Amino acid sequence: MTGTRGFLVRRLMTLLLLSAAVTAALFTAYYGVSRNTHAVRDESAPAILQVAAAEVALDDSYDGAERSLTGGTGDIEGLGEDYRTTLSTANQALAQALKSTTAGTSARQSLLTVTGLVSSYGDLIQQAYVNRDNAALRDAYLGYAETMLRGGDGSAARVRPGDSDILARLAKVQGKQLRLLDQQTSFGRLLTLAWWVLVPAAYLAAAVLLVRTQRFLRHRFRRRFNPALLVATGLLLLAVPTLAVLSYQTQDRLSQARTSLRQPNIGNAPDTTNKRVSTKMAETHWRTGAVAWIPMGGVLLAALVLVGLQPRIDEYRFRAR
Repeated sequence: MTGTRGFLVRRLMTLLLLSAAVTAALFTAYYGVSRNTHAVRDESAPAILQVAAAEVALDDSYDGAERSLTGGTGDIEGLGEDYRTTLSTANQALAQALKSTTAGTSARQSLLTVTGLVSSYGDLIQQAYVNRDNAALRDAYLGYAETMLRGGDGSAARVRPGDSDILARLAKVQGKQLRLLDQQTSFGRLLTLAWWVLVPAAYLAAAVLLVRTQRFLRHRFRRRFNPALLVATGLLLLAVPTLAVLSYQTQDRLSQARTSLRQPNIGNAPDTTNKRVSTKMAETHWRTGAVAWIPMGGVLLAALVLVGLQPRIDEYRFRAR
């Protein structure tokens, strides 16, 4: 094997290895950003919004019942339309949250417990209505219902470690779901390492070596251009920055979705928030699909390198006599 042929074989192997390294690093980094877009839209957002809607509806249901029973309209209106509507909304939201919770088995068990407690809470409100003419009993039942709903101090505080009232249980479930959402939408250290170290290192090494190889071939073979290597260089220089931009845009929309789902009182308008999140995530659909382009691009890059160098290697093929 001549010196030139040996050099070209080694350069070919190095470029093929770098092509594989660029492809692997880029695929890992891009997939790491885009992998959770569907989960955020189809799983986390609905689960979080259903729990938030249940919290707001239950809180409002007590206020509606109290107004009806202490405002002098209980005999005419009963417990009132506001109470019945909000309690029905809460039960529907809990049923959906039970199906869609993303916080695992413990959260599902907590929601089952909450569903039973809500039934008991409704019974206490009903007893307050039955005893509406006896202020002492009415207020006692209302107090029991409020304690079951909001805790011993009757406040609407959501974070009370150790409390077992309905809203505290829902807050704990929501906390788990929001922590999962943070994991799904966080860029994280591994992705930072991939995008700021691994991808640039492999990308620059491959680009520099492709350019140097073309300069060597032009000098050694007296040909101005090597079309295949020129296309390979253009593919590399175009693809990596393009995918980096798409990855940034996907991450930006994930961050916007997280911000929307962490807004206070999202349970007041869950449909609006869900539409906003779905719209943002829909914008990532084709960007997420770009992950399939990366292996194909890697194969194309390697093929172009092979097509560009193999004929030059063959020119120095050694034949034994």
